[in-house]
Amino acid sequence: MYQQIELSQPLRLNQGFTYTTTSGAAETAVTLNRMNFANSIAIVVELADAYIEFDRTATTSSMLMPANSAYTEDNISIDSTISILRVGAANARIRGILWGRS
Repeated sequence: MYQQIELSQPLRLNQGFTYTTTSGAAETAVTLNRMNFANSIAIVVELADAYIEFDRTATTSSMLMPANSAYTEDNISIDSTISILRVGAANARIRGILWGRS
């Protein structure tokens, strides 16, 4: 006889996103709108290298993500936005998902 196991997801809200830069200035790629804060993230940067910043405006001191690289983290706290700044002349694209609570 098989035992049925129920898996509980403690982070009930999620928000998927895709954003492509349009200029050489820092841009807000994501604004949290379905949750008060995000606790888990998975992102991929495509097309070109980019600087990524959580809850602040991206600068050249922010986390550098090479094109076609991924980043995941649990137990993170993102309260408001994700900002992106392309490294060179080519536009970068960020895709991902956030999980969190209200």
